[in-house]
Amino acid sequence: MKRRKFFRLSIVILSSLVLAASAWADGLPKQWTEINPADYDFTYQGLEPSCSCAPGTDGEFTFFVKGGKKNNIVIFFDGGGACWDTMNCLYYSTYTQEQTEELWQFSDDMAGMGIFDQTKKDNPFRRWGYVFIPYCTGDLHWGAQDTVYPDYLDQIPGVDSWTIKHRGFVNFQAVLKYLEDNTNYPGKIFVTGSSAGSYGATLAFPYIKEAFQWSNLYLLGDAGNGVLGGSFPTEGIYNWNIQIPAWIFPEGYSPDLTIADIYTAMAAEYPWKRFAQYTTAFDETQIFFYNVMLNINQPWQWYNITSEVALTWHVMMRNYAYTTAAASPNYRYYIAAGTDHTVMATPKFYDEDTAGLSFTEWVKRMIKTPNRWESLECEACLP
Repeated sequence: MKRRKFFRLSIVILSSLVLAASAWADGLPKQWTEINPADYDFTYQGLEPSCSCAPGTDGEFTFFVKGGKKNNIVIFFDGGGACWDTMNCLYYSTYTQEQTEELWQFSDDMAGMGIFDQTKKDNPFRRWGYVFIPYCTGDLHWGAQDTVYPDYLDQIPGVDSWTIKHRGFVNFQAVLKYLEDNTNYPGKIFVTGSSAGSYGATLAFPYIKEAFQWSNLYLLGDAGNGVLGGSFPTEGIYNWNIQIPAWIFPEGYSPDLTIADIYTAMAAEYPWKRFAQYTTAFDETQIFFYNVMLNINQPWQWYNITSEVALTWHVMMRNYAYTTAAASPNYRYYIAAGTDHTVMATPKFYDEDTAGLSFTEWVKRMIKTPNRWESLECEACLP
């Protein structure tokens, strides 16, 4: 009898320890916490984390973390446009120039914030931890370079040029260093991001995978389908010094490299991981940036989007998705109807169903039941 009581007592104690550990499972602070990389003196290629330092802006960069009840983490890259020329880096800004997030904006419910809304019972990440990476560098989280842009229209008093700090990848590396030093080994890591953050999540994925070899990783790019034009892929992008994983792309970046090439190569490199993309069929913001690329020196044309430009973007977006899916058995796409931009951090995360299945359920299948996870596309796609 005594042995049996002792055995039962041991089980109770062990169960309590397991429950206590799971409540602090990922090693992150229990409440939303702001982290400043300056506190741990981080540099990457000699560069410190920073925002763009565009004229009249604050260059400080911080990020936000919150632990979960499960030993799983969502790493989210925020969006906010891009810039690659004097015209849209200095004169007519098309990007978030300084960090706008503050700790008071983060709470335990974050109602209306899609995957961050933990009051939603159907949120597949309800019990997970979170990492929120702000965006303020104009380089899709890819850059590691300070670039001098000439003030050729003499619009900035007292200077002939201005330096923009394209340090998005530097900022990401600072976040990754923090996670390596401050988390237990996560069981699952869901890497995602919206708009510019979609691209950040994509090229960050291999680095996160290499840092957490035994975690089960997923990548979902939200509204970043990589339809490029004009001189951007041949000139503008080189202003960022983009960081691309050499073990997957030994030749580095080239203007011929498409988003389909990137997803296909990564899906082949990590065949047991799952990759996905979401977009609406006529995403108005992505079409806008495509038009900016085509008319970078004519800002008065940026909002003059013709049906031909919109249709060209739509066709190229679909071709990239189809090409990637045909080459990659571990990749899926979800193309929704309409013109909305982004889904992951919006109420639409729970409402979207124009491709025949709710987007929330589609994400759940990506994580839990891949045998039931399929590429989906709207039938009535026109706006």
